Amino acid sequence: MSDFEVSVIIPVYNAAAYVRQAVESALAQPEVREVLLVEDGSPDNALEICRQLASEYPKVVLLRHPNGENRGAGASRNLGMKNASCEYLAFLDADDYYLPGRFAAASEIFRLDLACEGVYEAVGMQVESEEGMERWLSAGKSTSRLQTISAGIKPEELAEALLKGDQGYFLIAGLTIRRSILEKTGLMNEDLRLHQDTEFIQRIALTSRLLPGRLNAPVAIWRVHAQNRISSPLSPVQKLDNRLAMYHHLYSWCGKHARKYQKLLMPLMLDNIISSARFLKNNPKPLQRKLLRLNNLLRYLAAKPYMLVDCNFWQALPGQVNIARLGKGSQ
Repeated sequence: MSDFEVSVIIPVYNAAAYVRQAVESALAQPEVREVLLVEDGSPDNALEICRQLASEYPKVVLLRHPNGENRGAGASRNLGMKNASCEYLAFLDADDYYLPGRFAAASEIFRLDLACEGVYEAVGMQVESEEGMERWLSAGKSTSRLQTISAGIKPEELAEALLKGDQGYFLIAGLTIRRSILEKTGLMNEDLRLHQDTEFIQRIALTSRLLPGRLNAPVAIWRVHAQNRISSPLSPVQKLDNRLAMYHHLYSWCGKHARKYQKLLMPLMLDNIISSARFLKNNPKPLQRKLLRLNNLLRYLAAKPYMLVDCNFWQALPGQVNIARLGKGSQ
């Protein structure tokens, strides 16, 4: 038996049409020793299909939240991680699937480098419907058919590269980690209904030694369809608030575990706070634009007055909101 054995964690919500392919694509990988299906109170018949899969395949374990509650993707992945029995963990959404050889590169990297704590690889896109793609594009999502990150990023520089976002990124379906790193990173943040996987990946990059696997070809496929949660219709302000919530959680976590990265996070937070997308009026005049940005900043400080004693806030403020720049900023 190989020393490289993987627990695959699949949160399931409203994915009855896809979950069988997801599970069977994971079971087809020789390195997979268990598939943890976490049914999250789906309104469709996903629970029935999950029960069928658990009865058909000995490697499939069905988990649910107490009373069959819906608790979100973060809580569902956490339940899976808590119940996983293998040293290595991987993730897959119920509407996505793995490609053959999903863990071929990762297993070799872990074997050759005992200090490696995680491997990240490329994920491809499959468009299920024109409606889904239209919604995806209207949400401002990437049109690239391959979600990947630049090669050659050193492990100690990966966290900064992900924060800046100028060298691409990777999705959780392309990530394989040692279970032991959860002692450093913690589990997913269950308060975040969106971006909890992005924030989790960032914490892993901040604390752990991650190495690249296959970046020029996908190891998994994620589907674009009309029910994708990440492309749900949201106003510009709602999008900003969701992103800002993610940054705030990460900023707070860094204050305890990776303080030096707070300086990188603060400008991102300020950029979200003063964004033009928060304006209630289209195309305001320059002076109005400056006043609106200033008002955004003051409202934020009124809600979070503790930022007034944060040195990172004052260091980032001049570069983000000086009077000459207030009329420009984010759109």
